[in-house]
Amino acid sequence: MFNFLKRNNNTVPSTNSFTTNKAERDNLCEEIISSSSLKAGFYLLLVLSTFIVTVGLLKNNLILVIGGMLVAPLLSPILSISLSITIVNLKVFLRSIRIFIISALISLFVSYILGLIAKFSLDQIDLVASFQVLDMTVFLIPVAAGAAASFTWVKKDLNSSLPGVAITATLLPPLTVMGLSLAVGNFFVLESSFSIYMFNVLGIILGSLIVFVMMGFKKSAKKVIQQVKLEDKINH
Repeated sequence: MFNFLKRNNNTVPSTNSFTTNKAERDNLCEEIISSSSLKAGFYLLLVLSTFIVTVGLLKNNLILVIGGMLVAPLLSPILSISLSITIVNLKVFLRSIRIFIISALISLFVSYILGLIAKFSLDQIDLVASFQVLDMTVFLIPVAAGAAASFTWVKKDLNSSLPGVAITATLLPPLTVMGLSLAVGNFFVLESSFSIYMFNVLGIILGSLIVFVMMGFKKSAKKVIQQVKLEDKINH
């Protein structure tokens, strides 16, 4: 059965299976590289989402926090890192890391500035307490979220599930809490939030890496490199 699926990998749609055809792999590579490029739209969404989440945290408004998480474009740079590891390409990996770091710094800066402007106490933010608890679920949930995100990006009929994945992959709230804690000089909360954030990032990388390897994205190295060159040419 496995050999049969493999032989038909490039010709038969694989909507409801763990196999992929070339078109699916190529489309995902294009989308991830394109959506993780530092374009004006990317910067705008990042600033707006950070603003929404930060205000939501300050007001203890979960609806605002969730809304900001849905807008945030932070997931694609992390998936780009996983993709670069899958194809074992240093240039793509370094590009992905650079975009990931720049994205995090922008969100950190925006939340820090808002923290300097606002009058607040970290003790009044309900979510802060949850960012001080480190256990196995802190890592396992992002692993599952990373696997779900990469799988739903490949399977277009499952794209309606992406909002749920975006909420599960808790990236922006701990990052904004880091900015707020930096603004008030609370380095204990800063450290714990950073730990949560990095656990989430590493978990998503691992989960998506597993899916990318299982679904044969090692074969997509040429497509990824071509797309990176195209995006770099457009942006320069």
